[in-house]
Formats: sequence, C-alpha cells, structure tokens
Amino acid sequence: MSQEFKTVTILKAQLSRFSGIISRGFSKPKQRLIKEILYGIQASKDIKLSNIARTLKEDQALIKTEDRLSRNLDDVDFTEGINAEV
Repeated sequence: MSQEFKTVTILKAQLSRFSGIISRGFSKPKQRLIKEILYGIQASKDIKLSNIARTLKEDQALIKTEDRLSRNLDDVDFTEGINAEV
C-alpha cells in the first residue's frame, strides 16, 4: 500500500467524521451531499461545482453529477443546521 493511498484514506475518514458531526440534523441524502461537497472542495482546492464533481469521479456523466449537487444545494438552507452543530 502506497503512502499516498494511506494519506487519502486517513483524510477521507477524517472528513467523514467531521461531516457526520456538522450534518447530524439533516437527512441521509443531505449528509452525503455535505460529505461530498467537503471532500470535493478539499480535493479540488476550488468551490466550483464542476471541479467538485470531477473529484468525485462518479460513473455517470459529469453534467449529471453537477446537476445533482446543484439541485441538492438549492433544496435546503444548511446554515442554521450546521451552525447549530458547530
């Protein structure tokens, strides 16, 4: 196992734990969204949905992933829920 793989695994575990804490009051799909957004921002070092979607490397078309992220982000205001957990 390479050092890079170990680092990525540790990072994903830490992000998963952190996102679980801040997204506690949300539904499972919203918790997944928050985890994916946090990972995508960290991995791409960018906040553009297209770059976040690229880092997720899903099997479907990039535009479909972007649409899903956009639709889910527009659905609910996360501010109050996340601030309550922090």
